[in-house]
Amino acid sequence: MEPTSRLPRRWFGLLFCVVLALTGAYGQKREKMLRISYGDWVEQNESLNSKDAIERTFEKVRAAGYTHILWRLLWEGHGYDHMVVHSAELKAQHERLKARLDGTPYAWDPHEIRWPIAVAHRLGMKFYASIVPYNEGAPPERTLPKPPLGLGKNWYQSKLVYDHPEYQAVDRSGKKVQYGILEWAYPEARRHWVEDVRQLVDRYDVDGIYMDTRTESPCPEFADQFGFNEPVVREYQRRYGVDILKEEFDLEKWRALRGEYFTQLLAEMSQVIRAKGKVFHLGTSRGDYLGYPLGNLKLDWRRWMREKIVDELHVDEHGWCWGSDAQPFGFMTDFPTGRGLKPIATAIREDYGPLARQFGIRLYLSCNPYRPRPFSEPCCQHRAAPSVPPAAKNWCDGLRGMTEFAGTLERQAF
Repeated sequence: MEPTSRLPRRWFGLLFCVVLALTGAYGQKREKMLRISYGDWVEQNESLNSKDAIERTFEKVRAAGYTHILWRLLWEGHGYDHMVVHSAELKAQHERLKARLDGTPYAWDPHEIRWPIAVAHRLGMKFYASIVPYNEGAPPERTLPKPPLGLGKNWYQSKLVYDHPEYQAVDRSGKKVQYGILEWAYPEARRHWVEDVRQLVDRYDVDGIYMDTRTESPCPEFADQFGFNEPVVREYQRRYGVDILKEEFDLEKWRALRGEYFTQLLAEMSQVIRAKGKVFHLGTSRGDYLGYPLGNLKLDWRRWMREKIVDELHVDEHGWCWGSDAQPFGFMTDFPTGRGLKPIATAIREDYGPLARQFGIRLYLSCNPYRPRPFSEPCCQHRAAPSVPPAAKNWCDGLRGMTEFAGTLERQAF
């Protein structure tokens, strides 16, 4: 007969596994972050359209177990005074929302987050300001086809790209521009974002800055079409003695060089954020390349961990693009098919997890299983690949159980 004393041990083992799954590798309760895109939702329902509505919504969010609010700022992180808004409808919306708090301690100055921060903190939640540097906007007179979802009414650009379109990524001919996508080799492009981040951490009681590399910009024709800006050309020639505008060149060295400038942007942001004792959370693509739809820029995520440029990281963060029916091609990694990528569980267990543990970086799960869809429906998570089989229904549940994750990011569903 089995000794009865062994039964409690079995139950203890089961309890230990449950606790480990809930706490992760960090020995703390799993964090649960809610992503709120204010501009997308504020006038579509009544969840965020007033002080009282924000308060009621945040109370529900807290009751659902969320620990963090990731608030995507109305102008992607820029102040309204840094924008050129081409749409009268968009201007009117901004003024309507702003007027509701004018003359109060929570007035926009320039951002809309004083009241949401106060409510989140009163409820015991942390508040990260969410920025999107790869979304600088496009001009209304563009020659590309109109985007889906009626977004043509929402044309805007940052003043930087309006005044200096040359700071956007250009093709090898120098004639085509990747609208809304800054080339980080320009110090002015990096400073543009670093100073906006400085304003956020200096002026507002945010707990951190959340940045991701998603975009909603026009599609390139192929992956390596853009990135031939003058400072990139000059530095490549200095290092390797080759003029990439005229000669054959090493694509990998060029991709890595562009990636160095992106890492420089992150490092400059990190210095500003950490000087204020705030957290820097980055969401980007899995693997060694930025990928669809931005291009094959190299991601030196190992360096980001080793040098502690970021405090928190999650992968499988993807944007989308719009344009012609012909999809761009030539990407080194492909999220829908898994080309060039380890499965996410394997990548976390073998690559990201060990480095994160070694250098004290917190990993998070943002589970966005690919949903097959026709080419006529490009929005909104990665490219259309209708032949790819859908993920299993419990796919995200299996990933949530991985102890390498300190928590999860969830999308709003209110």
